[in-house]
Parts: sequence; C-alpha cells; structure tokens
Amino acid sequence: MDKKEIVKRVKETIEKTKKRKFNQSAEISINFKDINMESAENKLNLNILLPNGRNKEVNIGVFADGDMNVRAKRLSKFVLNKKELEEYSKNRRKMRKFTDFCYWFIAQPDLLPVIGKSWGITLGPRGKMPQPIPPTADLDATIERLKNTVRIRSKKNPTINILVGTEDMGPEDLAENILAVMNGIERQISSDKIKSVYFKTTMSSAIRLDR
Repeated sequence: MDKKEIVKRVKETIEKTKKRKFNQSAEISINFKDINMESAENKLNLNILLPNGRNKEVNIGVFADGDMNVRAKRLSKFVLNKKELEEYSKNRRKMRKFTDFCYWFIAQPDLLPVIGKSWGITLGPRGKMPQPIPPTADLDATIERLKNTVRIRSKKNPTINILVGTEDMGPEDLAENILAVMNGIERQISSDKIKSVYFKTTMSSAIRLDR
C-alpha cells in the first residue's frame, strides 16, 4: 500500500469524524480471502511494535518477588509476588478479573512454574501467558515497549481488527503504524490473500485503504 494514499484517506476520515468527549481509538480491519485461518501456516500470533506508539495507556501485569517487585510497583499498579499469586489462584473470579485488566504480562523466570500451574487456565486461553524477564532487566524500557506493542491473534474468522493509535495522532504517524502492522502480517501471509483493508475510528464510518 502507498503511504501517501494512506495518509490522505486517514486524514479524510478523521476530518469527517464528529468529535466526541473522548479520544477515539483508530483501527484497521483486514479481510482475507481464499485462506484457511485455522491452518498452522496461516494462523496469526504476532506482536507488532508500533513505531509511533498506540497513544493509549494499557495495563501491564508483573509477577515478581524481591527487588524486581519493588521496582515494578513504581511502573504498574498490577504487580503480584509469589504469595499473592498463590492467593489469587484460590479465587477463579478474582484471577480472571486481574487477567482481563491487563493487556500484557511479564514475569520473573523462577515464578513461571507456579504461574503455569495455577494461572495457566485463565492466561492461556486469552493468549496472555507472561514473557519471562530477568530480575536485573531494565523494567522501564520493557514496559514502555510493551505499551506500544499490539497483539495480533487470528481465529477461524477471516477478518482481524487491530488498534493502530488514536484520532488525535497525526495522519503520518497513523500511516506509519498501519504500514508496520501490514508489513508484519505480510511476512506470514502473502498480500494476494488480503481481500481488503479498512480504517476507522471508534465512531466513524470505515474507509478502504488498499485501492
């Protein structure tokens, strides 16, 4: 897709969108054709770093003990130590609620066996099993990267919707985010299997980008 054309159509959509009392999300919808999305070669399970960020806060869950736990609490409200992990696991509803509050999870590696055993039942089906992070890692950089990364998971439906930012971002920045997503997907699924690509904000009509 041509970046200049994407910029033009994104700008057109945002200018025509009625302003609301909230900052509307911006997303693309990709429709595939002649493809079985359930086959291993086509099933999408990607994490794409948006070059201009998502411009929207997301919660990052952290499972850690000791110093890593202390440092994580300066960056996230969703931090549990081993004892708290075990306590939450006794209450399935409480565990599900915590899981749904967070978009990403990271964990101290030695806690992974505990997490897999007790939390796997809620994290696994949601595609949210935590990424292992060494206790000495730069948490600021890790969490900042995750906040600007989108998760792409396909199901059997040949359509996927992906957040690319918010309406108050510039059309150029949104176009770069859109192209990053498209390039990531096309590394796995060839462009001739993409039927159409649409852009919209939360409350706007959709506009086609790929023609």
